[in-house]
Amino acid sequence: MHQNNYTNIIENQSIICFAPDPWDTMWRNRHQIMSRLSLKNKVLYIEPNMYDVRQGIMQGIGLFEKSWTGRSLQNGRLKHITNGLWVYQHPYWGVNSRWPVLKQLGRRLRVSAIHHVIRKLQMNAPILWVVDPRFGNMINYFKKALVCYHVVDNYAAAPYFSEKTREDLKQAEKFILPIADLVIVTSPFLLEQKREYNNNVYLVKNAVDYEQFAFLQDVNNIPEDMENIHRPVIGYIGAVNKKLDYKLLDTVARARPQWSFVFVGEIYPGAPGSQIHDFLHNHPPNVFLLGRRDVKEVPHYIHACNICILPYLRDDYTKAIDSLKLYEYFACEKPVVATDIPVIREHGPAVYIAKNANDFVHKLEEALVSSTPERSALQRSIAMQNTWDQRVEQLSFIIKAALLKKSGQRCS
Repeated sequence: MHQNNYTNIIENQSIICFAPDPWDTMWRNRHQIMSRLSLKNKVLYIEPNMYDVRQGIMQGIGLFEKSWTGRSLQNGRLKHITNGLWVYQHPYWGVNSRWPVLKQLGRRLRVSAIHHVIRKLQMNAPILWVVDPRFGNMINYFKKALVCYHVVDNYAAAPYFSEKTREDLKQAEKFILPIADLVIVTSPFLLEQKREYNNNVYLVKNAVDYEQFAFLQDVNNIPEDMENIHRPVIGYIGAVNKKLDYKLLDTVARARPQWSFVFVGEIYPGAPGSQIHDFLHNHPPNVFLLGRRDVKEVPHYIHACNICILPYLRDDYTKAIDSLKLYEYFACEKPVVATDIPVIREHGPAVYIAKNANDFVHKLEEALVSSTPERSALQRSIAMQNTWDQRVEQLSFIIKAALLKKSGQRCS
């Protein structure tokens, strides 16, 4: 998977990652980090699938008749991916429920199944890596070397969560933040926010798999589903969810019907009446929604665009993000037009920053004709200084120090 000969990566550790998304989905920072850590460590990536009572009963019946790929129910669903990486999905009978008694029972069943996997993989005192704070209630059930809480978003302001879910996340953070041995955050906003609750907070920003994006051999090989799309192509590669400004996008796309606007990424439809729902169902004909593509295909789609865009809303959620896609656009040396949020402002000389929809159109026009070798060189330099290999070595340094500190505490 990765050919880098790491010299400063942690070794011979066991790591359990409680993740908010499946392994086989659009890759985010946890996928990049865990795939690299697995080169010299044992990594168990636990997918979030927790089934409600009715689903658990119905699918559980099928599993009693035929277990998944021959594995026992006790093991849940365990799959070896590569190197030291395993992906695990909870057994169907480890159901989740809104009823307290069943909720507690389901959690204990899931914990029991994970303990079985830990014994099978011989993972002694693992590092517990929690990405979704709602999984923080699992950490007391395991012997561990460290608890690392990885904060990648301002969850309390996430527009794709319901009000109840945001409140649940806030309460879960109140539990895990003070007890985590390490808190890793991805933006300066999150750094300041979480420092109020924990003294061991570290900024480790997002990054890019530079070699995958910059050194694409067949850079002129346009993906088949983009071959007949009229140029110029204005592309957004990433999750199509509520963090985007769809009112702006609709205005911009209608203002330039001769341009093509292509969206490559998983689509999360909103409720009827929402901006995203209206855009997905009533967008102009020059908008193309291609859906999610495999992580290996993503560089091809970026290279097939004339300009790449980051049309984020300006709110309390986006002021906390560190856009992973920005680094990927830079690695491909594509002109980037974006709305004015902190991470974009940080890289101002390398991007075209738009104040509003009309300005977005003007910045696109400017980017089509005025991109320079100097701007491309600046983008390349930023991408080369922000690679996932570097991030994993940075994380390894932080983890090593925390392990030493904790072992010293035990000895004192």
